Amino acid sequence: MRRKTGTTADAYRNRLEGAREFYLRACYGTRTAARADEFAEYLRLTRPYLSRRVAALAGKPLRDYLRESQLAYAQRLLRTTPASVVQIALASAFGTEWTFHRCFKAAFGMTPSAYRKQVTKCE
Repeated sequence: MRRKTGTTADAYRNRLEGAREFYLRACYGTRTAARADEFAEYLRLTRPYLSRRVAALAGKPLRDYLRESQLAYAQRLLRTTPASVVQIALASAFGTEWTFHRCFKAAFGMTPSAYRKQVTKCE
């Protein structure tokens, strides 16, 4: 019996998403920067191979695939904790406040501090 290609791709996508979340949780716990090379090594794959697979399955570069989850986690922390932006940058596995600030502003069109003010004003 043959499997449908979509089913296999969905299963691979689900495994990849689970691995991404597990890897990022480890980075959050140790407050270390998430790195595409390290993620590939964690999966025991080469970075070029993983980059091609992520692009094919998720339609985005590997770095963006990791950053998407990091930014969602950072948004949640900005909404729900009184932690400073520096603490959230480290807790979200960005490594530095500057990297976090730059990525957050590029993704959402505002700084993390402005986002927090906007969210808390609405509540």
